Amino acid sequence: MLTNRERLILLNLIPEIGSTRLRRLLDAFGDLDRVWKASPQDLQQVEGIGPQLAQRIAAGRHDEPLLRRELALAQRAGVTIITLEDPEYPKPLRTIHDPPLALYVRGTLEPADEAAVAIVGARRASLYGMQCAERLGYDLALRGVTVVSGLARGIDGAAHRGALKTSGRTIAMLGSGLARIYPPEHESLAGQIVEQGALISEYPMEFPPLAHNFPRRNRLISGLSLGVVVVEASQKSGALITADCALEQGREVFAVPGPITTVTSQGTHHLLKQGARLVTSVDDILDELRLTAQPVREAASVGHAERQIVELPEAQQRVFACVSEGHPSYIDAIAAQSQLGMPEASAALLQLELRQLVRQLPGKQFIRRAKIALGSGLGAEGCCPEP
Repeated sequence: MLTNRERLILLNLIPEIGSTRLRRLLDAFGDLDRVWKASPQDLQQVEGIGPQLAQRIAAGRHDEPLLRRELALAQRAGVTIITLEDPEYPKPLRTIHDPPLALYVRGTLEPADEAAVAIVGARRASLYGMQCAERLGYDLALRGVTVVSGLARGIDGAAHRGALKTSGRTIAMLGSGLARIYPPEHESLAGQIVEQGALISEYPMEFPPLAHNFPRRNRLISGLSLGVVVVEASQKSGALITADCALEQGREVFAVPGPITTVTSQGTHHLLKQGARLVTSVDDILDELRLTAQPVREAASVGHAERQIVELPEAQQRVFACVSEGHPSYIDAIAAQSQLGMPEASAALLQLELRQLVRQLPGKQFIRRAKIALGSGLGAEGCCPEP
């Protein structure tokens, strides 16, 4: 006999069954046991369940070979299936209007992911938009906020990549099954996300990336997040659907301004006119959501950096000791504090940059890369600087 958890996975394999229809079935029959025993004639009496769907439910609920195949596919791919019956089901998604019956998760979900912010935008993004998305993803993850997006081309991918540059977390919500990564060129990016977060889908393992999946997927991007940041969007962009979902779910909506001459600024400027919070730096997001920054160290360089420091020549060690993790230092102050001449201090800083131990900021200021300075927002020319 199937458990309720297995029944939910099996129902999720039947097209057109979602939490809304499940709720109506449970209201009509009382529990899953009675749903399993109901005749097709009884099933079709439920609102939203017509004759054809009733027949599919009646046939599909007993298709145990289909269930076993799906469970085997998930296990081979390292995918965990979480249902509404499971305590691991993300709390934020339980509160939305139409939570999925099942979530396929490759990677890990953590309690800290409840402090999550979505970054979405145009697939055909400008360089400006890509830089802004990557910077915001980087700065949010650096402060301990989980970055959520949809793995799409353009803004989504840039946001994920920004978060991956830190040891913070990022989650990708897919519009296809986890055995059908879309777009295919993001297969490598998806693998990196698994190492620092998770890929999630409500669709069965081999479900194709159909066009109508993605607007539906967007409600999960916003539902998993405290707020949604739209970086670039045309008037008919899917990112605006995500913003609408966020408003319906009681989440905050943010927008990054762009050049008035570009099509991808029309959607974000419309949101700003409608009352979305203007974003010029990550602090605008943190302040509005009342999130306390929990800085994390860069994943790619920290362990390697710690090994490198003990191997540095004396001059570089003295200079490195004078560079702060939290506040930029001017080169003349570093030279004076290290008691080195300006040429020697400058040469040491160059070597430390090449070793990726320090980073140079505008104005000949330097900061350690082991705990990068928390970002600076939009650059002087109205473009987010690269992290």
